[in-house]
Amino acid sequence: MRKVVTSGIVCAVAALTFMTMATVAAAAETPGKSPVVNINNASEVELAYLPGVGPSTAAHIVEYRKRQPFKLAKHLMRVKGIGRKTFAKLQNYIVVEGQTTATQKIKSETP
Repeated sequence: MRKVVTSGIVCAVAALTFMTMATVAAAAETPGKSPVVNINNASEVELAYLPGVGPSTAAHIVEYRKRQPFKLAKHLMRVKGIGRKTFAKLQNYIVVEGQTTATQKIKSETP
């Protein structure tokens, strides 16, 4: 009886370990899960996580959205300090709906 219980526990632990490893591997392989910043509700600190955006530009974004929330991501170019080049660096990391998932400064893949 003792061998049956022990082997059952070993099998359960092995199965749990396998499931955990599979979950971690799947999360690491999920494509398109770049960190994002919601430009309509992110704090100035979170906005500064974006490539090419510092504290001053983050403050300009907050001031702009107080007057008019962003309907499209490209409307960010209406903000002082955000031109075409800067927008090109950060366009893959901004959203106008949903949650901000960035937790640190994002390094742009675009030069």
